[in-house]
Amino acid sequence: MSVDSRRLGSNPRGAAAPRAEKDVRLDIQLLRAVAVGSVLLYHLWPTRMPGGFIGVDVFFVISGFLITSHLLRSAQSESGIRPGRFWANRARRLLPLASVVLVATIAASLMFMPASTWIPSLRNVIASALYVENWLLARDSVDYLARDQTPAPTQHFWSLSAEEQFYIVWPLLIMAAIVIALKVNARRNPFTRASVARLASLAAVSVVLTVSLTYSLWMTSASPSVAYFATTTRAWEFAAGGIVAFLGHQGSAGTAAPEIVWWWLRFVASWLGAALIVASTFLITETTPFPGTAALFPVVGAAFFIWAGDTRTAFAPTVLAQVRPLTYVGDISYGIYLWHWPLIVITPFAIGVTALNTFDKITIIGVSVILAAISKVLVEDPFRYRKFWTATTRRGFYPGIAGMVTVCLVATGSIAFIQHSAPPTATADALPEAALTAPTDPTAPLIPSIATRSTDYGQMFECFDFDKSGPHECSYGSPDASVSIAIVGDSHAAHFIPALIDAANANHWRLTTIVGMSCDGGLSSACGGGQQGFNDIVAANYDLVLTSAYRASLSAYPDVVEYLTKLHEAGVKLLPIADVPFHPKSTYACIDASDGDPTEAAACTTPATAALQEVPDRIAPIADSLGIDYVDLTDIFCEESACNSVIGNVVVYQDAPSSHLTATFSRLLSPRLAEAIRAALAATG
Repeated sequence: MSVDSRRLGSNPRGAAAPRAEKDVRLDIQLLRAVAVGSVLLYHLWPTRMPGGFIGVDVFFVISGFLITSHLLRSAQSESGIRPGRFWANRARRLLPLASVVLVATIAASLMFMPASTWIPSLRNVIASALYVENWLLARDSVDYLARDQTPAPTQHFWSLSAEEQFYIVWPLLIMAAIVIALKVNARRNPFTRASVARLASLAAVSVVLTVSLTYSLWMTSASPSVAYFATTTRAWEFAAGGIVAFLGHQGSAGTAAPEIVWWWLRFVASWLGAALIVASTFLITETTPFPGTAALFPVVGAAFFIWAGDTRTAFAPTVLAQVRPLTYVGDISYGIYLWHWPLIVITPFAIGVTALNTFDKITIIGVSVILAAISKVLVEDPFRYRKFWTATTRRGFYPGIAGMVTVCLVATGSIAFIQHSAPPTATADALPEAALTAPTDPTAPLIPSIATRSTDYGQMFECFDFDKSGPHECSYGSPDASVSIAIVGDSHAAHFIPALIDAANANHWRLTTIVGMSCDGGLSSACGGGQQGFNDIVAANYDLVLTSAYRASLSAYPDVVEYLTKLHEAGVKLLPIADVPFHPKSTYACIDASDGDPTEAAACTTPATAALQEVPDRIAPIADSLGIDYVDLTDIFCEESACNSVIGNVVVYQDAPSSHLTATFSRLLSPRLAEAIRAALAATG
């Protein structure tokens, strides 16, 4: 989406005007228009064009073809590949506009989006400016704590990040292959330098295609979320375009076959490529494992279309390349792609709606096109063609570096200001138990602030088994304490850790945490601890083991029952904690809408039926069936008909619907939990 179909290289005159029309592959400009159009329509009407996201794959093939074509010409020349010049050209072409869009996105996000989205959005902005957004999203895709976040307005930079990484590695890969091949060829010298460069480049591209495609197929099955964003699983798509560069789009060159045969081959390839691309936009859906084998259809389709070129007939799909508005969309497709997603994400907050209507969506399309057209004239072309920036390689890097630095400074400065201006996280001493019953003070701030509540973890997850690699154990409190307690389970056990640490310190207990993903069913293969974790808990002979489980957990209920039952039968003294009330997205959004006003935020409540009954607690019924006592904190959260999300001036939940407590509120529960622990210890003598 970032590589133009004009021949690469600087404008010899240094003018701000685009290259001559004869340098343009109109068929590729048409393909770019189709690709950006499918992405735009998919993001606005996902059910109408469920596979429109394959436009990104089409862009990858185009980029692979154009960049490999350029590098191949350079490699076969006497001067060879000049990576510095190549990278400067790419930086001049791509980074200035990307930086403008990112700065504008920062401003719009802080102006219109809820405060709770600011820090995650700014973090994504920094990753986008550094072109590692795809790896951040790959990590977040398997990050349990990131699953409730609002989509970042720079999320679409994942594909641009993959392309930039491709631009950095590709010339180095081809140069390395050529150097090795030239050394081998020097022994007998059977080939010319140009032939060696071409064969070595083809070999390198073929290896990347084979290895990356194989890895992509495996990774799509093993970890589909990571596979979608990883550069390693997408490299074969660039390589597929690179292979086309070795074939050329005129096909008949250097062959004995009649021109009419090649014309028919290209004609058929053009239609087949178009059919594969269009069919993919409708037949592939979000539930299709992707990239995997499904990505072969749009990738092969794009490769066929590019190889076929313009067959110069009214009966080929490339006839549409004569329609200037379509190819103009291809000309400005980079700008359209950059602008459209921030507009889609931010507009609902700016106009105060929960969902965009048809008029809103059409307006976003129009604004995206207008901004892209203006950007091309004011930002893209001046930096790309003016002689001042093309005069030396070093100057070509200046605009991009300045833009990246500016974006990172603005984003990091904004994060620092948000965190510095937020009220300090309260300690147990600063928020005594009385805070649970204190009325909301309209003159005092919310704690934690709306902007920082989503990261108010305390020590909940510093020893949490996110990667399911095995039981993770950490100890707090007094190392030589005579009383040893533990907390086991999933993240809804972990969010009590700040309260339990305070209780352990106050009562001179030793606390051990053994918490992880899906470990509410600790014997299940979904929990990294499994049987070993179970054995460790039994062998440790704790005086008391607390546990809890998310009421909407993905763990099978029988697995949770089996785990707690076997712990009980093994002689482990259990003290289960009933799960906290369910916190829906609507209540979370209500607190966002309060803009931090304590009185308005305190009015954001959830009906008790929705908070407690629609998704029933799992712990209490299991404890009852085992005949053991459990801790029920519902009276702290709920009144007769509603459950609170702000108590006093303390924000209760970090997120929704995952319903994790903030560390600040968790600490308020310390006296209540300590009392329950003392009672349970006394009952066992």
